[in-house]
Amino acid sequence: MAEETGQRVGDYEVVALLGTGGMGRVYKVRSVISNREEAMKILLPDFAAQPELAARFMAEIRTLAGLDHPNITQLRTAFQIQNQFVMVMEYVEGTTLDKMPARLPLDQAIDYSLQVLAALSYAHGKGVTHRDIKPANIMITTHGVVKLMDFGIAKSTEDLNLTRPGTTMGSIYYMSPEQVRGGTVDGRSDIYSFGVTLYEMLTGRKPFQAETSYSVLNAQLNETPAPPAQWNPALSRELNDIVLRALAKDPGARFQTAEEFRNALKAVRSASDAPAAVAAAAAVPLPVSAPAFASAAPTTGPVAVPAPNPTPGFVPVAASATQPQARSHRGLWIGLGALAAVLAIAAAFAFLPRFFPMHAGQKTGTQVAANAAPAPTAPAPQPAAATPSASPANPVSSAQPAAPNPGAGQPSAKPVHHSYPNAGSPESNAPQTGQPAQEVAPPVAPAPPPGPSPEEVRHARDRFMDLDARSQTVSSELDSLRRQQQAQGYDLRGDMAAAWNRMNNDLREADSAINDHDLDAARDYMDKANEELRKLEGFLGR
Repeated sequence: MAEETGQRVGDYEVVALLGTGGMGRVYKVRSVISNREEAMKILLPDFAAQPELAARFMAEIRTLAGLDHPNITQLRTAFQIQNQFVMVMEYVEGTTLDKMPARLPLDQAIDYSLQVLAALSYAHGKGVTHRDIKPANIMITTHGVVKLMDFGIAKSTEDLNLTRPGTTMGSIYYMSPEQVRGGTVDGRSDIYSFGVTLYEMLTGRKPFQAETSYSVLNAQLNETPAPPAQWNPALSRELNDIVLRALAKDPGARFQTAEEFRNALKAVRSASDAPAAVAAAAAVPLPVSAPAFASAAPTTGPVAVPAPNPTPGFVPVAASATQPQARSHRGLWIGLGALAAVLAIAAAFAFLPRFFPMHAGQKTGTQVAANAAPAPTAPAPQPAAATPSASPANPVSSAQPAAPNPGAGQPSAKPVHHSYPNAGSPESNAPQTGQPAQEVAPPVAPAPPPGPSPEEVRHARDRFMDLDARSQTVSSELDSLRRQQQAQGYDLRGDMAAAWNRMNNDLREADSAINDHDLDAARDYMDKANEELRKLEGFLGR
């Protein structure tokens, strides 16, 4: 049956030929009833001549109909026409791995691998073995979602008879040793085939390359591949060993399940993400808030604590005019430690004025009486350097005169204690009698709370990808339904159209929140998008 553009096959109109293979052809078709575009695979040229193979196809089609995973193309329906099997599959727009660059970036290769292995783990759990894992059957959508295609298409006996020199077929590079021998195949064969695919993604070359099919198949059976790190030195030892384990000749020496393979890759990615996360956190400087009195100072100049009449020998700490804005991290921590020490000293001097008068009053009477007693001779005011330091034998009050009177020559009778240094005029910042002038350091803002871990970001991204894959399917069906209804003079129900818009908006906001590492907002938007998705899926009967 030769299908041409515009020809009808059942209820489908052929739009274009997508590809050909040894088992049939794949077409892009459009349903004449729903107007939805699908992929049609016409298999087995004449199943009447091969009834056993036809029966196996029928059993596998029924199994495939039960697969529902975001990383697997869905089987829509299947039927027979002119002694041929016809499978109608989900049509996916994107690029297959074999059309992408030979060597992919490490994080991209691991991301695609995790999605492929998630699909294989699900399928193997349903009792389905793919049998033809290769880059041409792995589609990457425009949103970076992996779609594993051609599930369950059995290999004919001709596919295994490839030992003639000069005969080449694309799949021989990815066949497991048990497939080459024609033995029993299970999920571990898919693990081997994907190990070959991962080797190629990481190195840009296949593990076994030769001029003839016989040489390639012989290598699959008997030769050990060169370590992938030999071609890509950037690979870690752990990742190198993972690939080689997947390529073990003995199925019992490989990963026994796709989930085990997937967990090993996740551990490698977590180990590689940890240093990057630490470096990113260290690159963010800790914010330091400006002191309360710095608002009056120029914003571009150094910030210094005013200290009139400093005690000789005391050097106030101030930001140097030549100090660069960006400092090393070591200097930052030293500076923070110094600021903490200065804050402790400033707090101590805030309470010393109350502490010393109480003890001084126990020996000389009340401090007020001592201050009120007239002095026989009024001594001339002394500079701060000449003031004797406080001692038990010579108690000195830490009270500061409220306002000096040049004519009187003696302090006022009522002392004024400054419990909040540097909180008022420059006079209030003057050193207390008998105490050295000290700098009051600017308050340090608390360190920002730690951001989400790479594992949390990865979980959020995985959930978003699942939602996005579901939304693409729903959007495709809604778009086809809307076009069909508009052709008849109707339109989509208003509540469903609104839910569709809300779903798309919530997914966009969730994606933006994940990129900003705001996982709380991302979870909220994804919950909302999931609620709208359920409404739309119920409306479509999914």
